[in-house]
Amino acid sequence: MIKDIKSIFRLNGFHARIVLMILYFEKKLIIKLPFKILRKLINQALYHCEIHPDTFRDLNAITTLRLPHPFLIIIHKTSKIGSNGTIFQGVTIGVIENREIIAAQIGNNVYIGCNSSILGPVKIVDDVVVGAHSLILKDVNKSGVVFGRN
Repeated sequence: MIKDIKSIFRLNGFHARIVLMILYFEKKLIIKLPFKILRKLINQALYHCEIHPDTFRDLNAITTLRLPHPFLIIIHKTSKIGSNGTIFQGVTIGVIENREIIAAQIGNNVYIGCNSSILGPVKIVDDVVVGAHSLILKDVNKSGVVFGRN
């Protein structure tokens, strides 16, 4: 656990540390209610981040996540995010209304630029860069850079 906390502190700035520590402890500990309350009060009210701890594949995905600017980030709880990801401000990973309630499955080493949206049950493989202001509605099956409307 100490190693995980050191990883969070090494990779992120002050605000991201707060967001990630709350997610980490809510996912790891048996007593979840205090951290769920903190997530609602601090992450949602102060940082306007709606990130559920179950969106991460495992604890390693939380401890290796980078949030350079952890503000206005919305991630649907049915999405799954792999390890070593980077998510910038204004990112939305969600579902498309009136369709299946399944969000994106995102691989390892995925970089998501600011103000990007990934909507619907799309799959993004490992080692992908999603450019800033992108709208992803289809699967990304090859590593590389995607941007614009996909």
